[in-house]
Amino acid sequence: MRSSESLDNNTFGAGLVGLIGIVVIAAVLIGFSSPYRSSPPIAKTSPQPEPSQEKLPASEFVAAPHESDRAEDAPTPDAGNDHKAEVKPEPTATTGIPATAKTGQQLYAQHCAACHGERGDGKGLAAAFVFPKPRDFRASRFRLVSTDNNVPTEEDLHAVLLRGMPGSSMPPWSHLPEAERIKLVKEVIRLSREGAREQFVTMLKEEEGLTEEEIADDDDLQVEIKEFVDRKATPGESTTVPPIGEPTAAAIARGKEVYIKQTCHSCHGKEGKGDGAQKMLDAEGLPSSPRDFTRGIFKGGHDPASLYRRTAYGMPGTPMPGSKDMPPEEIVDLVHFIRSLSDESTRQSTILKRETITALRVDAIPASAAGWTADAVSMRMTPLWWRNDSDPHLQVQAVHDGKSLAVRMSWSDPSHDRHAARSESFEDAVAMELYRGDAEPFIGMGTSKAPVDVWFWDADRQGTPLAVEDVYPNTVVDVYPFSETVVASAELNRDGASTADQPDISLPARASGNQIVPTAGESGASSLRGGGPGTSTFRIPKSQLVEARGQWQDDRWTVVMTRPLTVESELGIALEPGAHASVAFAIWDGSQRDRDGKKLITIWQDLELED
Repeated sequence: MRSSESLDNNTFGAGLVGLIGIVVIAAVLIGFSSPYRSSPPIAKTSPQPEPSQEKLPASEFVAAPHESDRAEDAPTPDAGNDHKAEVKPEPTATTGIPATAKTGQQLYAQHCAACHGERGDGKGLAAAFVFPKPRDFRASRFRLVSTDNNVPTEEDLHAVLLRGMPGSSMPPWSHLPEAERIKLVKEVIRLSREGAREQFVTMLKEEEGLTEEEIADDDDLQVEIKEFVDRKATPGESTTVPPIGEPTAAAIARGKEVYIKQTCHSCHGKEGKGDGAQKMLDAEGLPSSPRDFTRGIFKGGHDPASLYRRTAYGMPGTPMPGSKDMPPEEIVDLVHFIRSLSDESTRQSTILKRETITALRVDAIPASAAGWTADAVSMRMTPLWWRNDSDPHLQVQAVHDGKSLAVRMSWSDPSHDRHAARSESFEDAVAMELYRGDAEPFIGMGTSKAPVDVWFWDADRQGTPLAVEDVYPNTVVDVYPFSETVVASAELNRDGASTADQPDISLPARASGNQIVPTAGESGASSLRGGGPGTSTFRIPKSQLVEARGQWQDDRWTVVMTRPLTVESELGIALEPGAHASVAFAIWDGSQRDRDGKKLITIWQDLELED
């Protein structure tokens, strides 16, 4: 007998870099991945689950896309349909197709495939560099549902697009026209149905030895396949959320009793700080951790109705169970208690928002902090590899004098991680990505038709770098051409055995001006160009027009980047007074072993230059 029932149950159940040859100049930065995650003498690494101190070469990732509507304006599932008025679609910069004329598959390829994969299997280019991992739509393990069979409704999926998923790298997509969001929802459903069909066909091949042709020619089998897919992809009954009302002291007290009675504290802790059970795995076998309610981070939304649904239906595929048998009045009290553990400002601070940075017109670029009178704009950031206590409170200011643009970035960082010469050390860094055009491209290095400009500052490359011998005093350079002809002594301090003694011809990475190699200088800046994932490339030394200086004081970094407004197209994105550009930021914290895709990012922001 064909085991379609078991399929139903399974689906919804639970050398020295720079010293010995040419280091590759083409590296990947922003979306953002730092191109400088390699520094002499040991190459650095991109992260893997449970990141260790192992270090790998620079690799690609992707940051979050933009949202032009503020998150607080985005409707929740129970907030009605007060969307912004639709505007006449304009051709996009990447395809020339009017936005609302794109198919769901085209929109998915543009906005979603980099993380969720072209087939919707969660294996996109960015998937290796984010945690929690992107959803596998084909497996139909959706976390945020409102139905008794764990199949999401279109409204469930649309709500995720509107708000994103705080606590992960999934950003809000409320900037897209509603018509496009609807197409994306239907495309996700199509991928889920396609995955269900693929699952059943695979079972027919493996258990019954049928071929593709035999399956395709059997009308009865085709009907059975369709019935299976419909059963897997059709949302079940959804419980109506009862009136929740305003919280009272009595309701919160009752909710705390329910919290203990239902053993919520065994995972989330007695005080709701997520300090209960720690060794937890999701359905994919990946580490999972209970939510710290005091931080106000709720993937499925922090409004009372959303929390009611999470309590009733749980989060399929995670250790968070449903509580469908709980009396509705107890769930309501529990929701009031959980919300009492954080305030609204804390909950709002977890939502990525789009801001406008105005570059003031000044007579001269400020030479000191006192000269920066432009308003500081606070940027909300999220870690692509999730960790708590990660918000660096980034503040950004910008000015221009009609000739040059200067951007001042300041963020909290209690540790001063300037050098990365040791294999276990990682430097602090910051990057800024610029784009000009009608339709912002994928933030992970843009596209070939919509390239991005990247400005980067690295603490390891400003000022006098550490020599290898400063970190590893017993290090000697082996026999190199043009340094020693015969090793006359085994002494470590013999002539010709230090790095400084080596001529440039023996160190081609340093001689060629490779931007990865730390060199003594006032600026720690570099300029790169990106034209799609895997394409970011350092501009050659004579084309490096970005200058930057960083200072660490009072547990904060302050970095000022400057570049001429007018540049040739191959040297960057040209700007002029009155111009508008899209800008995004990334920060690497060396004390957290950040490198490559393990970093903090913003979504796209607006940069306006005063005329």
